[in-house]
Amino acid sequence: MAESATENLINIEEAVKETVKNATDKPPTSIEGIAIAYLSLVIMAVLPIFFGAFRSVKYLKEQKESGERHETMSNKDALMFPLIASAALFGLYIFFQFFSKEYINLLLTGYFFFLGVLALSHLLSPIISFMVPACIPNVSYHIHFTRGEDDTRSDIVNYKFTSYDIICIFISLAMGGWYILKKHWIANNLFGIAFAVNGVELLHLNNVVTGCILLCGLFIYDIFWVFGTNVMVTVAKSFEAPIKHYKENI
Repeated sequence: MAESATENLINIEEAVKETVKNATDKPPTSIEGIAIAYLSLVIMAVLPIFFGAFRSVKYLKEQKESGERHETMSNKDALMFPLIASAALFGLYIFFQFFSKEYINLLLTGYFFFLGVLALSHLLSPIISFMVPACIPNVSYHIHFTRGEDDTRSDIVNYKFTSYDIICIFISLAMGGWYILKKHWIANNLFGIAFAVNGVELLHLNNVVTGCILLCGLFIYDIFWVFGTNVMVTVAKSFEAPIKHYKENI
């Protein structure tokens, strides 16, 4: 009787171990999957810098031709950038500690949907202009609201766009709807690429020293928040926004 009970316990223990092993074991990673993962990371890192730099030169040229004053980052701005980023990161960490992350991510989803649509439409604008056949006219529009008259007149809204820009907006809205409904990794990564390209395009440094100050400050920022505390890891795991690169399991 005792031997039978002992045998049953052994069988139960082996069954439990087998169940746990089956639940925790991961399928072996293939060499092709690892290669695709690393290749996608390299491409997603290099392409935004490459195309953003070219678009930045074109953007500066257009500003000079139109006489528009372009803004550049000074040494003071470069010093303040990691501090402001640290305050924003720690603020998100505090929010996630006291409020439900579902509600915070719901608010952030709407915020990044709006920004993502604008960023993606700006990114698609030259692509659509190149791809649309010449037989389709590109009609220009100008929305201009002013306040006051004559010498006291000031602009409230002064925005120019074309019919091609409207096409870009509709494509971006469709992509944004896909992101909101499915949170698909492709939509997430496309928004992330759009943010990266626009950031490189619109962020102008006045000299090399400013760039060195900015990079050194961000290096210290990463070292402190990633390795010195658990703040960065906690926020990254709780934060659902198109600022992280996702890849489908292969």
